[in-house]
Amino acid sequence: MQNYEFYFIINPELSGDQTKEIVESIKTIITTDFGAENVIENSEGLKKLSYLINKHQTGFYTSITFNINDDNTYKVSNFEKKINLIEPIIRYILINQTDFLVQKSKEKLNIVTDITTHRDLNKANAKKKDLATYLGYRVIDFKNIAFLNQFTSPYAKIFIKEKTGTSAKSQRKIAQAIKRARHMALMPFTSR
Repeated sequence: MQNYEFYFIINPELSGDQTKEIVESIKTIITTDFGAENVIENSEGLKKLSYLINKHQTGFYTSITFNINDDNTYKVSNFEKKINLIEPIIRYILINQTDFLVQKSKEKLNIVTDITTHRDLNKANAKKKDLATYLGYRVIDFKNIAFLNQFTSPYAKIFIKEKTGTSAKSQRKIAQAIKRARHMALMPFTSR
C-alpha cells in the first residue's frame, strides 16, 4: 500500500462553488483511476503566494491524501496528464509519503525542551546532534515554513551543513523540503 499526498493551488479568481467542483473532480479521478482508499481532503483556503504564478498573487491551497495498492502505482503518470488538463490548477506536487513520519511525540522521545532552532541546539549540545534528529523528524514537512526558514539566509540561500550543524542526510532532507516549499510558492526563491 502506497500513501500519496497531492498538494495543489487553484486559481483565486474562481468562486467557492467552482473550487469545490474542481476538488470533487480531482477526488473522483483519484478514486476511479487509482482505486484509492482513505481519500482525505484538507483545504487551507486562500493564501498569499511568495511570488507571482501566472500573474496571481494568491491561490486556494488544498491537499488530498490517499492510499493506493502497489499494483496501481504505474498509473501515476496518467494521473498527472489528466491534472495538467485542468486549467484552474496553477501549480501542483504529488508526493509519495509511504515512509512519512512527520514527528514522533515528545513522550516517546522523553524530551522536555524549549529548543526549537538549530542555533539553540548547537549551543546546548556538545555532541552536535542535528536538530531534525533531535526533534524526531524522519521526513521534513515542506509546509512547515517556520521550521524551514531557520535553514535559509536573509537572501534565501540554503545554509551549508557545517553552519547548521546537521548531518548530510538531514541536510538533504531539509534542502528537499525547501525546494518543495519554493515550488509551491510557500517560500521565496530570493530575499524575503
